[in-house]
Amino acid sequence: MSNPLRSLAARITLLVSAATVLSSLTVSWVSVESLDGFLRQKVDQRFPQVASRIVHELDQWYALREREVEVFAGSAILTESAPQLDARGRRGDRARDEAEQYLRYVLESFPQFERLVITTAEGRTQLEVGQGQALPADFLAANTKPAEHTRISSSFRHGNHLSQIASTPMRDGDHRTIAHLYALIDMSHLDAMLKSGELGDSANVYIVDQDQHFLNPPVGIAPETTWTDSQTEQEHAMAVAYYEDLLGEEVIGTSLPFPRFDWTLVIEQPYDEAFAPILSSMSRVVGLNLAIVLSVGLLAFRIAGSIVKPLKALSDAASRLTHGEREVEIEIEESVHGTEEVHLLTKTFNEMSRGLGRSARALEENQQEIEKANQELVAKNEELSNVNLVLEQLSITDGLTKLHNHRYFQDAILAESKRATRTGDPLCLVLIDIDYFKKWNDRLGHAGGDEILRRIAEVLNIACRETDLLARYGGEEFALLAIDTDLPGAAALGEKIRQTVEESDLLSDVPSEQESVTISVGVAAYADDRMQLFTDADAALYAAKDAGRNRVIVARPSTDGSHIEPREHAD
Repeated sequence: MSNPLRSLAARITLLVSAATVLSSLTVSWVSVESLDGFLRQKVDQRFPQVASRIVHELDQWYALREREVEVFAGSAILTESAPQLDARGRRGDRARDEAEQYLRYVLESFPQFERLVITTAEGRTQLEVGQGQALPADFLAANTKPAEHTRISSSFRHGNHLSQIASTPMRDGDHRTIAHLYALIDMSHLDAMLKSGELGDSANVYIVDQDQHFLNPPVGIAPETTWTDSQTEQEHAMAVAYYEDLLGEEVIGTSLPFPRFDWTLVIEQPYDEAFAPILSSMSRVVGLNLAIVLSVGLLAFRIAGSIVKPLKALSDAASRLTHGEREVEIEIEESVHGTEEVHLLTKTFNEMSRGLGRSARALEENQQEIEKANQELVAKNEELSNVNLVLEQLSITDGLTKLHNHRYFQDAILAESKRATRTGDPLCLVLIDIDYFKKWNDRLGHAGGDEILRRIAEVLNIACRETDLLARYGGEEFALLAIDTDLPGAAALGEKIRQTVEESDLLSDVPSEQESVTISVGVAAYADDRMQLFTDADAALYAAKDAGRNRVIVARPSTDGSHIEPREHAD
């Protein structure tokens, strides 16, 4: 029986098949190694970037909490009420009611705070507001100490969750510390930030405190388990390491210090999830290699002795490809007799080489597009956040006069009328209307009319007291809420405003105008009926206009008490 390997066709088939298998395996190995290196490089870049972003967002979040506590502590309601919290009688009750109402409003508006506590400058608790479990009597003294600047304490367990305490001094007009405000921060609000959309749902972000304990331990790990950076075998912060986590799972991880509280941020992702593209690519490469080997083997079986030169060219091209060249092509020589099969093999090899080159370029281009899209998304998110802040302010501000608008005034008078009903404190409403505004608007044009409105708003804002609430109620009408002011005081305030407007040279840039801009004022006192308060003030305002304008009319009870009759205010 003859040896089948003695035939030239068999030898060529065996040789070509072996060379093709070797080349395919080499190309596969180079491709997989290249993809592995590329992914490792991207992982080494992406993990520290994600960690830095989360650390930055955490730092910004805590900075915002500090700023909010400072704003609360600087509220006029708290700074005026704090010295009276220990007082007895009506004054103390009123101070405690106002401070408690303000603190409850803060807790409703800022859910990241659980409780708010006001203490004396020496640290003795005066007022504590909030839902859930109250703080122990000596808790603040044991965990914080009064400071002359805003600070946030380390984490501690309060009830069933972790909390922190933000503290800031409260100062009077002479910048003397009169009390301290403490805010209990619910750390569960950090969960939303400890997510990594860039790394996928399989990535986990942990916070390790200064004692190396997890603040949010991995599932299945006891809370008392400690963490050290030696677990990640890192030589320096923000290095990416490959190691086994506390559960024995092979992961990729990195850590980054969070200096604000001497914490450490740890990001981990299962190795298989991070390198899933390599496994998928290996499967495709193996399938492609098998197809190529079978095709080349069938073609090589029909090759004759005249294909030595094309085979050598094919072998050389494969060698160049294994050494890292891309899109290596073989020139097909049509003049070689009997090489049609080799031509087909060469053409297939050229297409495969070009396909590998296109795939490598497409992979790089896709990565660049993804990074660009991520940057644009971050920029859009920041822009949206800024727009939301502006819209929130504009929703309560009149765009022309920059005073509070009708909506804000309605909310304020509702709250103040409830407070006045509860405490019995006086409350008055002053309605102001520009005399002959249509005449000025027709004479000076809409731009001139708008300018008068702006200047009147500036004059009114200066003439009012800090405790008064001034708003543009609509058109040329303004409303002023005189808090803790009785009817004679509100009438005197209205007269002061009227005289100030009359004496102001509002038309200095219109020399042809000799007349002065004046206002009519209606004043009414609150008598446990908010709607009647508006009706009385409006009736007084119209009485002022009917009486000749440029005057203050006060709505006073009639002698029989059956209705309110407006009377002109006398200096």
